Amino acid sequence: MLDSVYSSYPEDAPDNHPRGPQMPVETLTDREELRQFLMRDRLANAYMLGDLDPQYFQFCRWYGMREDDGAVGSVVLLYTGLSLPVVLMTGTEPDFEALLTGVRPHLPDRFHFHVLEEQMDVLERVYSTTGEVQPMFRMGLTRQAYTEQVERRARADVDVERLGHRDTAAIMSLYEHYPDNFFEPYQLETGLYFGVRDEDLGLASIAGIHVVSEEHDIGVVGNFVTHPSRRGKGLASACTSRLLDELFERVSFAALNVQKDNAPAIKMYGNFGFEQNNVFFEGRCQAS
Repeated sequence: MLDSVYSSYPEDAPDNHPRGPQMPVETLTDREELRQFLMRDRLANAYMLGDLDPQYFQFCRWYGMREDDGAVGSVVLLYTGLSLPVVLMTGTEPDFEALLTGVRPHLPDRFHFHVLEEQMDVLERVYSTTGEVQPMFRMGLTRQAYTEQVERRARADVDVERLGHRDTAAIMSLYEHYPDNFFEPYQLETGLYFGVRDEDLGLASIAGIHVVSEEHDIGVVGNFVTHPSRRGKGLASACTSRLLDELFERVSFAALNVQKDNAPAIKMYGNFGFEQNNVFFEGRCQAS
């Protein structure tokens, strides 16, 4: 079901912008059609799949272009459920640059973005990036692979607690050490935030999720933070173990993002069975 169709080149496009054939950019609202497209690569599109869940879908605006056979070929998702809107982009057909140009009037002035590695140059032709753009690995893990790893690993003797709304102040205090976090208090309602307390610091380490969808059988874990003075003591691993134990009671696939040059984190996630799936870039843009 489509609720609007419009030109991929707005009337006020700069005169020096290349103009090609008028290709339709559509606002997409059919969750099943989006699911079928995104399932082509479940891990690369993990965030988008999770956002099809009703609790997140209310914050979403989906735009797309179609291939010659009428199937969705590329998608841009505007997610407004965070303090800074996030724009996720995927697909290559029929003309990704036309899609990004066409949705420009519908995006906020500032947003955080995720774009596949092969599309970064297209993004930079259409939008202005601000600050540092980070190359990232998307890593994935199945329930079966995790179970096999758990059977071979010794667990740290650390007391990990489930966190809730009563812990919001402590969580926000810890996240001051990670200002680029994507935490919002409503995420605690999933029951999938876990932490370790310290007598001196209060909350010393935390692991949680970005999205989880039982309907689409996937969760994206993240917002991992350990206080700088407590790193190297196994707290992050203990929190991650508890999180994955409970997440895999609900879904069978998990994904996460990690900076491409963060070797210690990549090694830790590999110890749980996570494998690299694809490279993407994340950063901030302004649409005008």
